[in-house]
Amino acid sequence: MQLMTRLTLRALFAAALAAATAMAPMIARGMAEDAMAPTSKELNQLYWQGQESLKQSDWNTALKRFAELEKQLRAKEPQSADAAVYWQAYALLQAKRATEAKAAVERLHHDFPASRWSKDADALLRQTQAPATAVRESTGVAAGSDDDIAEIAVEGLMNAPPERAVPLLKKVLQSTHSDKVKKRALFVLSQIDEDAALDSVVDVAKTSKDPALREEAIRMLGVSGEDRAIKRLGELYATSKDAGERRAIIQAWLVADRKDLILASARNEADGSVRQAAIQALGALDASSELKQLFDTTKDPANQREIIQALGVAGDVRSLTAIAEGTQPDDVRVEAIHALGVAGDEGGSAALVKLYAKVNTPALHEAVMQGLLIAGDSDQLLQLYKQAKTKEEKQALLRIITTSNSDAALDLIESELKK
Repeated sequence: MQLMTRLTLRALFAAALAAATAMAPMIARGMAEDAMAPTSKELNQLYWQGQESLKQSDWNTALKRFAELEKQLRAKEPQSADAAVYWQAYALLQAKRATEAKAAVERLHHDFPASRWSKDADALLRQTQAPATAVRESTGVAAGSDDDIAEIAVEGLMNAPPERAVPLLKKVLQSTHSDKVKKRALFVLSQIDEDAALDSVVDVAKTSKDPALREEAIRMLGVSGEDRAIKRLGELYATSKDAGERRAIIQAWLVADRKDLILASARNEADGSVRQAAIQALGALDASSELKQLFDTTKDPANQREIIQALGVAGDVRSLTAIAEGTQPDDVRVEAIHALGVAGDEGGSAALVKLYAKVNTPALHEAVMQGLLIAGDSDQLLQLYKQAKTKEEKQALLRIITTSNSDAALDLIESELKK
Protein backbone atom coordinates (compact mmCIF):
# COMPACT_ATOMS: atom_id res chain seq x y z
CA MET A 1 0.00 0.00 0.00
CA GLN A 2 2.78 2.38 -0.97
CA LEU A 3 0.92 4.05 -3.85
CA MET A 4 0.99 7.52 -2.40
CA THR A 5 4.66 7.22 -1.43
CA ARG A 6 5.52 7.50 -5.11
CA LEU A 7 3.46 10.69 -5.34
CA THR A 8 4.61 12.73 -2.36
CA LEU A 9 3.82 16.38 -2.83
CA ARG A 10 7.10 17.61 -1.38
CA ALA A 11 9.10 15.51 -3.81
CA LEU A 12 7.04 16.91 -6.67
CA PHE A 13 7.71 20.50 -5.66
CA ALA A 14 11.42 19.86 -5.19
CA ALA A 15 11.66 18.19 -8.60
CA ALA A 16 9.73 20.97 -10.29
CA LEU A 17 11.78 23.67 -8.63
CA ALA A 18 15.05 21.92 -9.46
CA ALA A 19 13.89 21.72 -13.05
CA ALA A 20 12.87 25.34 -13.28
CA THR A 21 16.12 26.64 -11.83
CA ALA A 22 18.22 24.44 -14.09
CA MET A 23 17.78 25.90 -17.52
CA ALA A 24 19.40 29.34 -17.47
CA PRO A 25 23.15 29.34 -18.28
CA MET A 26 23.98 30.82 -14.89
CA ILE A 27 22.44 27.75 -13.14
CA ALA A 28 24.68 24.70 -12.86
CA ARG A 29 22.24 21.86 -12.15
CA GLY A 30 20.43 19.81 -14.79
CA MET A 31 16.69 19.69 -15.25
CA ALA A 32 14.77 16.91 -13.48
CA GLU A 33 12.95 14.64 -15.93
CA ASP A 34 9.79 14.47 -13.84
CA ALA A 35 9.45 18.20 -13.19
CA MET A 36 6.04 18.34 -14.83
CA ALA A 37 4.64 15.40 -12.83
CA PRO A 38 1.15 16.03 -11.39
CA THR A 39 0.39 16.73 -7.75
CA SER A 40 -1.30 14.01 -5.69
CA LYS A 41 -3.99 15.79 -3.64
CA GLU A 42 -6.88 14.48 -5.72
CA LEU A 43 -5.28 11.06 -6.05
CA ASN A 44 -4.80 10.84 -2.29
CA GLN A 45 -8.45 11.72 -1.75
CA LEU A 46 -9.69 9.08 -4.20
CA TYR A 47 -7.42 6.43 -2.71
CA TRP A 48 -8.53 6.96 0.88
CA GLN A 49 -12.17 7.39 -0.12
CA GLY A 50 -11.90 3.98 -1.76
CA GLN A 51 -10.30 2.49 1.35
CA GLU A 52 -13.02 3.99 3.54
CA SER A 53 -15.67 2.44 1.28
CA LEU A 54 -13.94 -0.93 1.66
CA LYS A 55 -14.04 -0.48 5.42
CA GLN A 56 -17.80 0.14 5.21
CA SER A 57 -18.22 -2.92 2.93
CA ASP A 58 -19.59 -0.55 0.28
CA TRP A 59 -18.05 -2.50 -2.57
CA ASN A 60 -19.75 -0.62 -5.41
CA THR A 61 -18.61 2.79 -4.17
CA ALA A 62 -15.10 1.47 -3.60
CA LEU A 63 -15.08 0.11 -7.15
CA LYS A 64 -16.10 3.52 -8.53
CA ARG A 65 -13.40 5.31 -6.51
CA PHE A 66 -10.61 2.97 -7.61
CA ALA A 67 -11.83 2.99 -11.23
CA GLU A 68 -11.65 6.79 -11.23
CA LEU A 69 -8.24 6.63 -9.55
CA GLU A 70 -7.00 4.30 -12.29
CA LYS A 71 -8.32 6.65 -14.97
CA GLN A 72 -6.53 9.64 -13.48
CA LEU A 73 -3.31 7.75 -12.82
CA ARG A 74 -3.19 6.41 -16.37
CA ALA A 75 -3.36 10.01 -17.56
CA LYS A 76 -0.91 11.45 -15.03
CA GLU A 77 1.18 8.67 -13.46
CA PRO A 78 0.60 5.58 -15.66
CA GLN A 79 3.32 3.54 -13.97
CA SER A 80 1.43 3.84 -10.66
CA ALA A 81 -2.00 2.70 -11.84
CA ASP A 82 -1.45 -0.98 -10.98
CA ALA A 83 -2.52 -0.54 -7.35
CA ALA A 84 -5.85 0.96 -8.45
CA VAL A 85 -6.47 -2.05 -10.68
CA TYR A 86 -5.69 -4.43 -7.82
CA TRP A 87 -8.15 -2.73 -5.45
CA GLN A 88 -10.83 -2.89 -8.12
CA ALA A 89 -10.27 -6.63 -8.32
CA TYR A 90 -10.47 -6.85 -4.55
CA ALA A 91 -13.76 -4.89 -4.41
CA LEU A 92 -15.24 -7.03 -7.19
CA LEU A 93 -14.30 -10.21 -5.36
CA GLN A 94 -15.87 -9.00 -2.12
CA ALA A 95 -19.01 -8.11 -4.11
CA LYS A 96 -19.15 -11.76 -5.27
CA ARG A 97 -18.40 -10.72 -8.86
CA ALA A 98 -15.68 -13.32 -9.34
CA THR A 99 -15.68 -13.31 -13.15
CA GLU A 100 -15.13 -9.57 -13.27
CA ALA A 101 -12.49 -9.81 -10.53
CA LYS A 102 -10.62 -12.39 -12.60
CA ALA A 103 -10.80 -10.08 -15.63
CA ALA A 104 -9.34 -7.23 -13.56
CA VAL A 105 -6.47 -9.44 -12.41
CA GLU A 106 -5.77 -10.49 -15.98
CA ARG A 107 -5.76 -6.82 -16.98
CA LEU A 108 -3.27 -6.13 -14.20
CA HIS A 109 -0.95 -8.87 -15.46
CA HIS A 110 -1.29 -7.71 -19.07
CA ASP A 111 -0.79 -3.98 -18.50
CA PHE A 112 1.70 -4.21 -15.62
CA PRO A 113 3.69 -7.44 -16.04
CA ALA A 114 6.29 -6.34 -13.45
CA SER A 115 3.76 -5.08 -10.89
CA ARG A 116 4.49 -5.84 -7.26
CA TRP A 117 0.74 -6.34 -6.83
CA SER A 118 0.80 -9.43 -9.05
CA LYS A 119 1.24 -11.92 -6.21
CA ASP A 120 -1.52 -10.27 -4.21
CA ALA A 121 -3.80 -10.42 -7.23
CA ASP A 122 -3.05 -14.11 -7.76
CA ALA A 123 -3.86 -14.71 -4.12
CA LEU A 124 -7.24 -13.07 -4.70
CA LEU A 125 -7.95 -15.48 -7.52
CA ARG A 126 -7.00 -18.46 -5.40
CA GLN A 127 -9.46 -17.22 -2.81
CA THR A 128 -12.23 -17.76 -5.36
CA GLN A 129 -11.11 -21.35 -5.77
CA ALA A 130 -11.23 -22.36 -2.11
CA PRO A 131 -14.08 -22.07 0.38
CA ALA A 132 -13.48 -19.28 2.88
CA THR A 133 -14.22 -21.54 5.81
CA ALA A 134 -11.60 -24.03 4.74
CA VAL A 135 -9.11 -21.23 4.32
CA ARG A 136 -9.77 -19.88 7.81
CA GLU A 137 -9.21 -23.29 9.31
CA SER A 138 -5.98 -23.80 7.37
CA THR A 139 -2.51 -23.39 8.83
CA GLY A 140 -2.53 -19.74 7.73
CA VAL A 141 -2.45 -18.58 11.34
CA ALA A 142 0.28 -20.97 12.40
CA ALA A 143 3.99 -20.24 12.37
CA GLY A 144 5.97 -21.41 9.38
CA SER A 145 3.14 -21.73 6.87
CA ASP A 146 3.44 -20.55 3.28
CA ASP A 147 2.99 -16.78 2.99
CA ASP A 148 0.59 -17.01 0.07
CA ILE A 149 -1.70 -19.36 1.98
CA ALA A 150 -1.42 -17.18 5.08
CA GLU A 151 -2.42 -14.08 3.13
CA ILE A 152 -5.49 -15.84 1.78
CA ALA A 153 -6.37 -16.88 5.31
CA VAL A 154 -5.99 -13.35 6.63
CA GLU A 155 -8.07 -11.90 3.80
CA GLY A 156 -10.71 -14.52 4.50
CA LEU A 157 -11.17 -13.07 7.98
CA MET A 158 -12.34 -9.71 6.63
CA ASN A 159 -16.00 -10.71 6.76
CA ALA A 160 -15.75 -13.29 9.55
CA PRO A 161 -17.51 -12.75 12.90
CA PRO A 162 -15.28 -10.42 14.98
CA GLU A 163 -15.26 -12.79 17.96
CA ARG A 164 -13.52 -15.36 15.77
CA ALA A 165 -11.51 -13.07 13.52
CA VAL A 166 -9.77 -10.89 16.13
CA PRO A 167 -8.16 -13.75 18.15
CA LEU A 168 -6.87 -15.34 14.93
CA LEU A 169 -5.45 -12.07 13.67
CA LYS A 170 -3.73 -11.46 17.01
CA LYS A 171 -2.11 -14.88 16.65
CA VAL A 172 -0.81 -13.83 13.23
CA LEU A 173 0.76 -10.71 14.75
CA GLN A 174 2.45 -12.79 17.45
CA SER A 175 3.65 -15.48 15.04
CA THR A 176 6.80 -15.84 12.93
CA HIS A 177 5.01 -14.94 9.73
CA SER A 178 6.59 -12.38 7.41
CA ASP A 179 6.01 -8.66 7.88
CA LYS A 180 3.91 -8.71 4.72
CA VAL A 181 1.41 -11.11 6.26
CA LYS A 182 1.40 -9.21 9.56
CA LYS A 183 0.77 -5.91 7.78
CA ARG A 184 -2.17 -7.49 6.01
CA ALA A 185 -3.46 -8.62 9.40
CA LEU A 186 -3.19 -5.04 10.69
CA PHE A 187 -5.19 -3.80 7.72
CA VAL A 188 -7.94 -6.36 8.31
CA LEU A 189 -8.03 -5.43 12.01
CA SER A 190 -8.43 -1.76 11.06
CA GLN A 191 -11.53 -2.68 9.07
CA ILE A 192 -13.23 -4.45 11.98
CA ASP A 193 -15.50 -2.15 13.98
CA GLU A 194 -14.73 -3.60 17.41
CA ASP A 195 -12.76 -2.20 20.36
CA ALA A 196 -10.74 -5.39 20.61
CA ALA A 197 -9.56 -5.01 17.01
CA LEU A 198 -8.51 -1.38 17.57
CA ASP A 199 -6.72 -2.30 20.80
CA SER A 200 -4.69 -4.89 18.91
CA VAL A 201 -3.53 -2.31 16.39
CA VAL A 202 -2.67 0.14 19.18
CA ASP A 203 -0.69 -2.55 20.97
CA VAL A 204 1.48 -3.12 17.89
CA ALA A 205 2.00 0.63 17.46
CA LYS A 206 3.19 0.94 21.07
CA THR A 207 5.10 -2.25 21.78
CA SER A 208 6.28 -3.95 18.59
CA LYS A 209 10.05 -4.23 18.29
CA ASP A 210 9.74 -4.08 14.49
CA PRO A 211 9.85 -0.41 13.32
CA ALA A 212 8.12 -1.26 10.03
CA LEU A 213 5.21 -2.91 11.84
CA ARG A 214 4.91 -0.01 14.29
CA GLU A 215 4.74 2.43 11.40
CA GLU A 216 2.11 0.32 9.63
CA ALA A 217 0.03 0.11 12.81
CA ILE A 218 0.22 3.89 13.20
CA ARG A 219 -0.95 4.34 9.62
CA MET A 220 -3.82 1.92 10.17
CA LEU A 221 -4.96 3.97 13.17
CA GLY A 222 -5.19 6.93 10.82
CA VAL A 223 -7.13 4.86 8.29
CA SER A 224 -9.55 3.93 11.07
CA GLY A 225 -10.24 7.60 11.80
CA GLU A 226 -12.14 6.74 14.98
CA ASP A 227 -11.91 9.16 17.91
CA ARG A 228 -10.34 6.47 20.11
CA ALA A 229 -7.71 5.79 17.47
CA ILE A 230 -6.90 9.49 17.07
CA LYS A 231 -6.65 9.88 20.85
CA ARG A 232 -4.17 6.99 21.00
CA LEU A 233 -2.13 8.55 18.22
CA GLY A 234 -1.95 11.78 20.24
CA GLU A 235 -0.71 9.85 23.26
CA LEU A 236 1.93 8.12 21.16
CA TYR A 237 3.08 11.44 19.68
CA ALA A 238 3.38 13.08 23.09
CA THR A 239 5.59 10.31 24.48
CA SER A 240 7.62 9.39 21.39
CA LYS A 241 11.35 10.16 21.34
CA ASP A 242 11.66 8.97 17.72
CA ALA A 243 11.38 11.68 15.04
CA GLY A 244 10.55 9.08 12.39
CA GLU A 245 7.70 7.76 14.50
CA ARG A 246 6.31 11.27 15.01
CA ARG A 247 6.46 11.86 11.25
CA ALA A 248 4.49 8.65 10.74
CA ILE A 249 1.86 9.87 13.21
CA ILE A 250 1.56 13.12 11.27
CA GLN A 251 0.91 11.10 8.12
CA ALA A 252 -1.77 9.17 10.00
CA TRP A 253 -3.38 12.46 11.05
CA LEU A 254 -3.24 13.48 7.40
CA VAL A 255 -5.19 10.37 6.41
CA ALA A 256 -7.69 11.13 9.20
CA ASP A 257 -8.01 14.77 8.02
CA ARG A 258 -7.01 16.22 11.40
CA LYS A 259 -5.72 19.69 10.50
CA ASP A 260 -5.91 20.82 14.12
CA LEU A 261 -3.45 18.23 15.38
CA ILE A 262 -1.08 18.77 12.45
CA LEU A 263 -1.14 22.55 12.94
CA ALA A 264 -0.24 22.10 16.61
CA SER A 265 2.74 19.99 15.57
CA ALA A 266 3.85 22.56 12.97
CA ARG A 267 3.75 25.25 15.65
CA ASN A 268 5.31 23.44 18.58
CA GLU A 269 7.55 20.67 17.23
CA ALA A 270 11.22 21.17 18.08
CA ASP A 271 12.59 18.72 15.51
CA GLY A 272 12.99 20.38 12.12
CA SER A 273 12.23 17.27 10.06
CA VAL A 274 8.99 16.60 11.96
CA ARG A 275 7.95 20.25 11.70
CA GLN A 276 8.64 20.09 7.97
CA ALA A 277 6.46 16.98 7.65
CA ALA A 278 3.63 18.76 9.46
CA ILE A 279 3.83 21.79 7.17
CA GLN A 280 3.81 19.56 4.09
CA ALA A 281 0.80 17.67 5.44
CA LEU A 282 -1.11 20.95 5.86
CA GLY A 283 -0.44 21.69 2.20
CA ALA A 284 -1.77 18.28 1.17
CA LEU A 285 -4.94 19.03 3.19
CA ASP A 286 -5.48 22.40 1.46
CA ALA A 287 -5.12 24.04 4.88
CA SER A 288 -4.47 27.51 3.46
CA SER A 289 -5.78 29.41 6.48
CA GLU A 290 -3.61 27.43 8.88
CA LEU A 291 -0.54 27.85 6.67
CA LYS A 292 -1.08 31.59 6.39
CA GLN A 293 -1.29 31.81 10.19
CA LEU A 294 2.04 29.98 10.43
CA PHE A 295 3.70 32.20 7.84
CA ASP A 296 2.59 35.38 9.56
CA THR A 297 4.08 34.26 12.88
CA THR A 298 7.37 32.68 11.79
CA LYS A 299 10.65 34.46 11.12
CA ASP A 300 12.72 31.35 10.43
CA PRO A 301 13.73 31.32 6.72
CA ALA A 302 13.63 27.51 6.45
CA ASN A 303 10.13 27.39 7.91
CA GLN A 304 9.02 30.20 5.62
CA ARG A 305 10.22 28.27 2.57
CA GLU A 306 8.39 25.13 3.66
CA ILE A 307 5.19 27.08 4.30
CA ILE A 308 5.36 28.80 0.92
CA GLN A 309 5.85 25.47 -0.84
CA ALA A 310 2.90 24.02 1.07
CA LEU A 311 0.77 27.00 0.02
CA GLY A 312 1.65 26.14 -3.57
CA VAL A 313 0.54 22.54 -3.08
CA ALA A 314 -2.66 23.85 -1.46
CA GLY A 315 -3.27 26.11 -4.47
CA ASP A 316 -3.52 29.28 -2.38
CA VAL A 317 -2.86 31.74 -5.20
CA ARG A 318 -4.07 34.77 -3.22
CA SER A 319 -1.64 34.29 -0.32
CA LEU A 320 1.28 33.50 -2.62
CA THR A 321 0.60 36.55 -4.78
CA ALA A 322 0.50 38.75 -1.69
CA ILE A 323 3.90 37.41 -0.61
CA ALA A 324 5.36 37.77 -4.12
CA GLU A 325 4.17 41.40 -4.36
CA GLY A 326 5.02 42.26 -0.77
CA THR A 327 8.04 43.66 1.04
CA GLN A 328 9.67 40.36 1.95
CA PRO A 329 13.31 39.80 0.94
CA ASP A 330 13.75 38.83 -2.69
CA ASP A 331 14.62 35.19 -1.90
CA VAL A 332 11.27 34.81 -0.11
CA ARG A 333 9.44 36.45 -3.01
CA VAL A 334 11.20 34.15 -5.48
CA GLU A 335 10.06 31.14 -3.46
CA ALA A 336 6.46 32.40 -3.59
CA ILE A 337 6.68 32.95 -7.35
CA HIS A 338 7.93 29.41 -7.88
CA ALA A 339 5.11 28.12 -5.69
CA LEU A 340 2.61 29.92 -7.92
CA GLY A 341 3.89 27.67 -10.67
CA VAL A 342 2.93 24.63 -8.61
CA ALA A 343 -0.56 26.16 -8.30
CA GLY A 344 -0.67 26.87 -12.03
CA ASP A 345 -3.91 25.02 -12.78
CA GLU A 346 -5.66 26.84 -9.94
CA GLY A 347 -4.95 30.36 -11.19
CA GLY A 348 -1.21 30.44 -10.59
CA SER A 349 -0.33 30.94 -14.27
CA ALA A 350 -2.59 33.95 -14.61
CA ALA A 351 -1.13 35.46 -11.45
CA LEU A 352 2.40 34.94 -12.78
CA VAL A 353 1.65 36.76 -16.03
CA LYS A 354 0.36 39.74 -14.06
CA LEU A 355 3.45 39.64 -11.83
CA TYR A 356 5.76 39.69 -14.83
CA ALA A 357 4.60 43.19 -15.66
CA LYS A 358 4.98 44.36 -12.05
CA VAL A 359 8.33 43.01 -10.82
CA ASN A 360 11.33 45.22 -11.42
CA THR A 361 14.46 43.12 -10.94
CA PRO A 362 16.11 40.54 -13.24
CA ALA A 363 15.95 37.91 -10.48
CA LEU A 364 12.20 38.30 -10.04
CA HIS A 365 11.61 38.29 -13.81
CA GLU A 366 13.65 35.10 -14.01
CA ALA A 367 11.59 33.61 -11.17
CA VAL A 368 8.32 34.35 -13.00
CA MET A 369 9.63 32.61 -16.13
CA GLN A 370 10.62 29.61 -14.05
CA GLY A 371 7.22 29.63 -12.37
CA LEU A 372 5.48 29.46 -15.75
CA LEU A 373 7.73 26.56 -16.71
CA ILE A 374 6.83 24.75 -13.49
CA ALA A 375 3.18 25.34 -14.38
CA GLY A 376 3.78 23.84 -17.83
CA ASP A 377 2.41 26.99 -19.44
CA SER A 378 4.56 27.24 -22.56
CA ASP A 379 1.85 29.25 -24.34
CA GLN A 380 2.21 32.14 -21.89
CA LEU A 381 6.00 31.98 -22.17
CA LEU A 382 5.74 32.22 -25.95
CA GLN A 383 3.38 35.17 -25.64
CA LEU A 384 5.82 36.96 -23.34
CA TYR A 385 8.60 36.25 -25.85
CA LYS A 386 6.61 37.86 -28.65
CA GLN A 387 5.97 40.89 -26.46
CA ALA A 388 9.57 41.25 -25.22
CA LYS A 389 11.04 44.69 -25.87
CA THR A 390 14.77 44.11 -25.45
CA LYS A 391 17.31 41.62 -26.75
CA GLU A 392 18.26 40.62 -23.21
CA GLU A 393 14.64 39.90 -22.32
CA LYS A 394 14.18 37.76 -25.43
CA GLN A 395 17.35 35.84 -24.63
CA ALA A 396 16.23 35.09 -21.08
CA LEU A 397 12.79 33.93 -22.23
CA LEU A 398 14.23 31.82 -25.04
CA ARG A 399 16.51 29.98 -22.61
CA ILE A 400 13.46 29.02 -20.56
CA ILE A 401 11.23 28.17 -23.53
CA THR A 402 13.78 25.87 -25.16
CA THR A 403 13.78 23.57 -22.12
CA SER A 404 10.05 22.82 -22.38
CA ASN A 405 10.43 20.51 -25.42
CA SER A 406 6.93 21.44 -26.61
CA ASP A 407 6.06 21.56 -30.30
CA ALA A 408 5.58 25.30 -30.06
CA ALA A 409 9.05 25.67 -28.51
CA LEU A 410 10.61 23.61 -31.30
CA ASP A 411 8.78 25.72 -33.88
CA LEU A 412 10.19 28.85 -32.26
CA ILE A 413 13.72 27.41 -32.27
CA GLU A 414 13.39 26.53 -35.94
CA SER A 415 12.09 30.01 -36.71
CA GLU A 416 14.96 31.72 -34.89
CA LEU A 417 17.55 29.53 -36.60
CA LYS A 418 16.21 30.57 -40.01
CA LYS A 419 16.73 34.26 -39.28
